[in-house]
Amino acid sequence: MSDAGARHGGTAAAGSSGIVIGRVQKLAGGDLPVSERYIHADKVEDEVARFVQAVAESVADFDSERLHLLELESQDPLHILDAQRMLLLDPDLSRKVMESIRNQRINADWAVHQQVTAIARIFDNISDEYLRARKSDIEHVGQRILRHLAGCEDQKLLVEAKERLIVAGEDFTPVEVIRLWRQGVAGFVAEKGGPNAHSIIIARGLGMPALMGAEGVLEQLNDGDRLIVDGEQGVWRVNPSFVHEREYLIMARNADAEQRSLSMFADCASLSNDGHALKLMANLEVEDELPQAVRLGVEGVGLYRSEFLLTDADCLPDEEAQYQLYARVMQSMIGLPVTFRLMDIGGEKSLLYEHIIGHRAMTDNPALGLRGVRLLLQNKVVLRDQLRALLRASQHGDLRILVPMVSRVEEMSVVREQLEICAEGLLIENLPKLGAMIEVPAAVIIADQLAEVCDFFSIGTNDLIQYTLAADRADEEVAYLYDTTHPALEPMLRQTAQAARTAGIEVNMCGELAADLCWTERLMNMGFDTLSMSLQHILPVRKHLASLHYHPDS
Repeated sequence: MSDAGARHGGTAAAGSSGIVIGRVQKLAGGDLPVSERYIHADKVEDEVARFVQAVAESVADFDSERLHLLELESQDPLHILDAQRMLLLDPDLSRKVMESIRNQRINADWAVHQQVTAIARIFDNISDEYLRARKSDIEHVGQRILRHLAGCEDQKLLVEAKERLIVAGEDFTPVEVIRLWRQGVAGFVAEKGGPNAHSIIIARGLGMPALMGAEGVLEQLNDGDRLIVDGEQGVWRVNPSFVHEREYLIMARNADAEQRSLSMFADCASLSNDGHALKLMANLEVEDELPQAVRLGVEGVGLYRSEFLLTDADCLPDEEAQYQLYARVMQSMIGLPVTFRLMDIGGEKSLLYEHIIGHRAMTDNPALGLRGVRLLLQNKVVLRDQLRALLRASQHGDLRILVPMVSRVEEMSVVREQLEICAEGLLIENLPKLGAMIEVPAAVIIADQLAEVCDFFSIGTNDLIQYTLAADRADEEVAYLYDTTHPALEPMLRQTAQAARTAGIEVNMCGELAADLCWTERLMNMGFDTLSMSLQHILPVRKHLASLHYHPDS
């Protein structure tokens, strides 16, 4: 497509799919100027009360948006809001802010700014994807508190019935994105942010076309300009020509038609063109996603990330609380298999880690530290509580248990031993299937030995690629090395699949590679039984699978 018709435009670092054309309104944004004042001793408790009230109002913001999100078919943004809400209610944050007010005799705004800045600095030199997102989260939480302290009102939007409104700003918090969507905004573009920003994840969950990391966009825009936001290609165009805009309208209509055509695959079995079955299952984090999973016709849950139980919990859930959740999930899936991964918690998930260990992680490299099965085997009370809850829930259907971060046969043997002890105590004779998550290169090398103590394998390609290539995909300086086409990857997948076939156990995949259409045919021919993926990928992969032919590897 020619750019000749566009007077201005540019590219962005991240996009939420979809194309929207409309009029733009620039919103004042960025960090609020912080008032820094020393206060008299008799005003200290008034400032503490101001802070407490601002936190309460911020929590009310999150709770209001969460209630609205529960009405949506796509529930992906929920855990992000819950995580930020937990940060907002972190007792350490409140305690340190109140200590600053009382000890330094400064106003609440200054104390909040001090503490949030101190926390954010910790993340500056950390490449881990989860922790980098936490920096953005704490900054957004801080801005939310500061806005309530300053009594800021949201800027009025100039929504017109005949024009779609697109907003532009320096940055948008997840709560702001939801508010804009609720007010009828058709899309947004922000100068800051990247692929891992929670705001762009929220936009994707809402189906809202958006761009983040669009450097220089605010300089080129004026209120009322006509703007194209192309989330498919990650580009934006200001005041396009009639011809250029018409081309985009055709593209948008074609995209809508493609989405409608996918809906016919919701009621189809996952079969190749010549009838070979390759089950497509869902990766889930919260139970609110279950209704949509059922509507899409998934053939089970291939990965339920149980650690998200802790997202909005004030303490580690006990056996009964876990059982209630697991049982609801099993009942919602109406007899389909559900694979629960044991809590995969490490130092990169600092608040969750602290729930179990009792202190923050001290390691400089949490990805290689005490995490996954390693942490659970050092805290067998936590492990046994979860195993007992899962065993009880297994009475409601086909429940399977997946063990994360396995690198030794002994780890699987000890978990199975604990599972048998818990089952004996519950008088349960039929044990659920127990599988290893293959995400460490060592597990691939000993896959034939692991297969002897496992009922199934599930390959987590996100970490397997990262560990194999020694390249953190969230580190921009080495992101080019994180490559799914690297020649080391396919032999590892084949070796694992062959070990599973020889032992007569299932081999599944739950990493992002499972949704890559370039790999579907190869994975099917390698002998994979199941591909598990995020809900938005189910129908495109099922449609693609229907065009393929099965040619098993010899």
